[in-house]
Parts: sequence; structure tokens; C-alpha cells
Amino acid sequence: MGRTTVPGHGDAARATMPAGTSVLHSLRAYPGFRILFGSTLGTNSAFWMWNIAAGWLALEMTNSPFFVGLTGFLGGIPTLIFSIPGGVILDRVDRRLVLLLAQGMVTVVASVVALLLMFDRMLPWHLLIAAFLNGTAMAFVFPTRNALVANLVPAHDLANAVALNAAGQNATRVVGPALAGPLIASLGVVGTFFACTASQVAAFVITLKLPSARPSPSAVRRTLWGSLIEGLSVIWRSEYLTGLMILAAVPTMLVMPYSNLLPVFAEHELGIGASGLGLLMAVNGAGAVLASLLVAGWRRLTDLPGVQVWTAAGFATVVLAFSWTPSPLLASVLTFMAGALSAIYLAVNNTKIHLSVDDSVRGRVLGVYLLTWGLLPVGTLPAGAIANRYGAPVAMTVLTLLALALILLTTLRFRALLRGEPPRVEAARQRG
Repeated sequence: MGRTTVPGHGDAARATMPAGTSVLHSLRAYPGFRILFGSTLGTNSAFWMWNIAAGWLALEMTNSPFFVGLTGFLGGIPTLIFSIPGGVILDRVDRRLVLLLAQGMVTVVASVVALLLMFDRMLPWHLLIAAFLNGTAMAFVFPTRNALVANLVPAHDLANAVALNAAGQNATRVVGPALAGPLIASLGVVGTFFACTASQVAAFVITLKLPSARPSPSAVRRTLWGSLIEGLSVIWRSEYLTGLMILAAVPTMLVMPYSNLLPVFAEHELGIGASGLGLLMAVNGAGAVLASLLVAGWRRLTDLPGVQVWTAAGFATVVLAFSWTPSPLLASVLTFMAGALSAIYLAVNNTKIHLSVDDSVRGRVLGVYLLTWGLLPVGTLPAGAIANRYGAPVAMTVLTLLALALILLTTLRFRALLRGEPPRVEAARQRG
């Protein structure tokens, strides 16, 4: 017996589904997905509040930009370390149990930091350890929540559910930092960490209501090493999946770093200061949320040939244009477009990965997919170095042109990316 899933998985169910669907259809139709979505809002909002509060605390304790960067690095590096082995675990253990354990760890870390601050026992090295532990837990939380979507929603509604999930995640990317600033100003860093703890506790309690998602017996019988090799071979032997993974990695590594350079653009290129930076971040997040809702409501969008290729290329092109605009108004429009195009590309790419694999290997495939998210620091480092020497516009020009070239080469090499509906026959052949 495989994992516990809702009825209707498979191509037959997909064939009976009308082309369009309500934006909120999956939330209305599937109680399990509602539970997952609600807990995701809680934990992701807390995650973004944590990032802002931890950075502020690092600066407050040390007055060192390097220490702030080190805190962020230790929070992000677990993604590179644990994404692939975490994917193996997701295919061998009840995904609900994995999520509860990781969610519990995040809650404990946030509460310990809050208590250390309250009793004035917090030291800089405590924060570094907390950042690493929090990042480790979230390296399991993110892919587990992603994988559980397919356990709770049938294949014919998966595009809608994945897009709604992305919309919720993008919304918290706006709401979390927006809440953190006023909380730090009114309650201080201690109160903000207690707010993070409360949000994580709420997410944990909601997660308890999720149904079990146990692995298939065949997955458990394999050795850990055998499971890992099988998951990687599924990707390697599929031209379509390999292309999707490369397409996930390139913009993340070479285009996404523009968001890290937004403070530099706001201060040095546009002259709009901190308030202008807040506006750029807000409109970028708004574009991402609205575009995710568009994908959720327009099911046929994910079936358009090569849509993830064109939106990825459009994302890079818009960021290139943003890099050289002297107008704050135009810059706001372009950051909105960048948020929208990146959200469409990510949602469609993610949906096609889900629809191209069996649930028995989904965790391992999504572990590799999460690894591409961990490539952001790989691009941020050269972006910062080039910006420091030649300016932020030059840095992003170099990276976006390289991204466009690699997107073109990837598309020419993996022409399967220009297909509409994911090739289920090819996925079946991998398993033969």
C-alpha cells in the first residue's frame, strides 16, 4: 500500500477536470489541504519574522555587518547540507511525523532564544547556533510541506493547490517582515521572538490535525544509499526532469540575488532610502502574490508549452531593465513585474515536477529541487563582489545576461521543456 492520499490521483482524474477552476477550489474541496495551508501561513510568517529579528539582534549585539551576514549564512547553509538526505527521509518515513518533529524543533529554538533574551543571558554565539538549528529544521519543513500537497490533493487539482500554496508562501514573505518591523519597535526583539514562538506553536497545533502520509513498503525495504541513488537516477534518466531542475537552479542562482542588492539600488542608484526600499519589497511581494493567484485560477496556464521557460527569461530581462532605470516609479513597476514573473515561473516549474513523478520518489526529487533554492548564496557572493567593485547595475547585468544565455542553452539541450503537459509516459519509463 502506498501513502495515504485523496481519491482521484492519476491521469483519468485529470482528463475529467474542466480547464478552468475557482482560485480557491483546493481550499474549499480538500480539508487536509486547508489544514496544511493554514499551518504554512503560521510557520512561514514566523520564519520571515525570525529572519528580520535575528538580523536586527545580530547587529544590536555586535554592531558588525559581518556577523549579520554570518548569522544569515548559518541559517541558509543547512538547505545545501540536508535537502537531498531530507528527501530520502520523506520517502521512507511518515511525512506528517517528519513535519511535526521539524515544526517542534523550530518552536523550541524560537522559545529558547526568547527566554535567553528575557533573562539577559543571550550571547552572540548562542544566536549563531540558534540560526543553524532553525535553518536545519526549516530545511525539512519546506520540502515536507511541498510534498504533502500531493498527498492531500488529487492530480487534476494539483496545479491549483501548488499555486495556492505558493501564493500563501509569497503572502507571508510580505506580511512577515511587515509585522517584524513594528513588533521590534513596539515590543523589542524579545517580544518579537515570543511572537515567532506563538506563531510556530499555532502552526504545530494545526499540523497535528493532518492525516498520516506513510511510505510504501517497497521504499522502506531499500537501503538509504539505494533510495538516494534511485531518486537521483529518476532525475538523471529523464530529460524533462533534468531540464526542470536546471531551469530551477539558473534563475535562483543568477537572477534572485537582485533582491539582496535592493538596499544598494534603493540607496545608491535610486536615492529613495529605507522607506523606498520598503516600497520596492512590498510591490515585489504583491506581484508575486497576485501572479500566484493567477496560476491558481487559470489551470490551463500550466499546460501552455514552455511557459516556465518564457517566464524565467522574462524574469531575467525585467531585472536587467530594473538594474539601469533611474526612475523610482519605473523601478517599482519593474520590481512588481519581477515578483510576478518569478512567481509564475516557480509555480509552474514546481507543478510540472510534481506531475512528472510518482509519490514513491517525490520526496527525493523535491529534495533535489530544494537544493536549487540553496544556490542563492552562490550567486549572491559574486553579485556583492562585483557590485562592490563596479556597482550594482553592472553586477546584475553580468548575472542576468549569463542567466539568459544558460536558459537558452538549457532549452536547446532539453527541448522537452517546450512541451505543455508533463510527459507521464517518460516518468513511467524511468520506473521500468
